[in-house]
Amino acid sequence: MRIEANSVNAFRPAHGSNLTAFGFHVYAVFGYEQHDPMFKQGSGQPTTASAYGVAVTGAAESVETRARQAGSDAVIREVAPLLLTAVFRHGH
Repeated sequence: MRIEANSVNAFRPAHGSNLTAFGFHVYAVFGYEQHDPMFKQGSGQPTTASAYGVAVTGAAESVETRARQAGSDAVIREVAPLLLTAVFRHGH
C-alpha cells in the first residue's frame, strides 16, 4: 500500500506473523524516510525527515494507556472508532 499525498508507505505484516505493539494486533506498519530509495517519493511535501509507526486494532484510549505505561511518548490517533488506532513517531 502507498499513501501518495504524504509520501508514506504502508506494509501489512506477513500472514500468521502475529505482530503486536503494546499488546495490540498490528494491522499495518508505515513509514517514511527522506531520500531512502525504499520509500517512494510522493507528490506531497514531507513534514519531517522521517516518520514511522503502526496501525493497531484497538480503541485509541486503550492503546494510549498501554503506550504511556510502557514509557512511550508516541502520538496516538484514532483511525476508526473502537477498531483502528495509529501509533506514530517522528524520526530524529
